[in-house]
Amino acid sequence: ISGTVLAQAISLILQPFLRRHFSPEVFGTFSVYLSFVGIILIIASFKYDDAIVLPRRDKDSANLLILSVFVSFVFNLMLFVVILVWGRQFLRILNISENFSVSILYLIPFSAFLYSSFQNFNYWLIRKKKYLAVSTNKLTRRGVEGGAQILFAIFKNTRGLILGDVIGQISNNIAVVCQSYKNGFSFKDYSFQRVCYLLRKYSEFPKYNLIPAFMSACSYLLPPIFINKYYSSVNAGYFDLSKLLLSIPLALVATAISNVLLQRISEKFRQGKSIMADIRPVLFIILIIVFFEVLIIMLYGVNLFKFAFGKEWGFSGEISRILVWSFALNFIVSSFSVIFIAMKKIKAYSLWQFFYFCAIVALFMVKGLTFVNFLKIYMFVEVLCYLAAVIIMILIVRKYESSLKGQYNLM
Repeated sequence: ISGTVLAQAISLILQPFLRRHFSPEVFGTFSVYLSFVGIILIIASFKYDDAIVLPRRDKDSANLLILSVFVSFVFNLMLFVVILVWGRQFLRILNISENFSVSILYLIPFSAFLYSSFQNFNYWLIRKKKYLAVSTNKLTRRGVEGGAQILFAIFKNTRGLILGDVIGQISNNIAVVCQSYKNGFSFKDYSFQRVCYLLRKYSEFPKYNLIPAFMSACSYLLPPIFINKYYSSVNAGYFDLSKLLLSIPLALVATAISNVLLQRISEKFRQGKSIMADIRPVLFIILIIVFFEVLIIMLYGVNLFKFAFGKEWGFSGEISRILVWSFALNFIVSSFSVIFIAMKKIKAYSLWQFFYFCAIVALFMVKGLTFVNFLKIYMFVEVLCYLAAVIIMILIVRKYESSLKGQYNLM
């Protein structure tokens, strides 16, 4: 967690400087770019990356990693060809200026492959419990990315945010591959026959989780795209800053916690042991963080944004006061969502993701709303969806713990 906090702190410390050198419109376009990359990332490896931590043998994990990287490469190569042919039509549909065409479209497949490759190798380090290596890699990425974006800002390059992100991801991949080799990974473990066997063994991941996970990602990442299209890239920029600040607990804590919980719960689930000792202290910490986040944003949100980023970003503070409730619940759900994977409740997770997707898409079918009213309804829909996820996870854990007590009583 400490390594993740330091990595994200680098990005946050740079925001006041970057927000004063890049306009809300530029940040809105950057948000659209990141949204597309995030959506593609979910489906690029066909979800086989989620299975890397599960096999008992390291060689099987290595073969799953190689399979995931190869699938991602082929998928993004095909996407690049599609963009070459229909790129300008996409720009017009999405209401994006052609000045950003190279940054937004042609770099998206490359960026998605870099993100996907890092994620695959990162799962290997998680499997090996090398959390210090995971944190070091994040620091490398954020440091390089931030330095590049500062240079582009000084030279007034409007594509600097996107180019800096790509440069950071390249350095991140170099670091994570080196760390993985130091911790037992090798391409020499590749076996075509073993890959085919693992392809079938873990087929439930693409079968039951690919499309629902894609829908869940769309539910979270589509808002900036739709705001850019139906309102303006300026509003998308204001929304982006609000989302960035409200996601601080998600970025600093939730990802690191979920990585650790994934390994621990997976191991205890295989051994038939209780997982409550791992869940209780984490839940206590998360609830404290949620309380202080809501309190600070509701009392000081607008003034905080104006002071940190400049007066023109005060509207982002108003947006944050509306959205803080949904982001607080998102933080809780994201921290514990690995329960679905570790306890092999993929179908239950998929059903919830389908419900979430339908709710968000239905919201965007409502026309004629002002931007503020749209945000209020969006927040209400998100709160309902995340509450449903919390209830499902509670039921799964209670059922598992009850089954362990039943086995103990029989003995």
